[in-house]
Amino acid sequence: MKVMWIRRQRVLRRLLKKMRDAKKIDKHIYHSLYMLAKGNQFKNKSVLIETIHDMKSAKTQEKTLEEQAVAKKARAKARLERKAAREAKKLADAEAAAQSEQ
Repeated sequence: MKVMWIRRQRVLRRLLKKMRDAKKIDKHIYHSLYMLAKGNQFKNKSVLIETIHDMKSAKTQEKTLEEQAVAKKARAKARLERKAAREAKKLADAEAAAQSEQ
């Protein structure tokens, strides 16, 4: 059993190292997956690869959601600025009309 454990660990660690060197995963994902492999989280190499794909897709989705949130905040800020400009113009026009009446 120990020999099987050692072989599996070597396979998983070799894969992680290869993917990190190829820049397919960053050092943070590498470290977390390395520790999970050490803790017997992955039964075999294919499970590890599947987990890597899931983590990468979750990371890209999180990034797109963050970009969408930033864009939404920018649109809201622009809308508030336009509204404030309209209010200021309306107020200035009202003051000008009041002064022209006097």
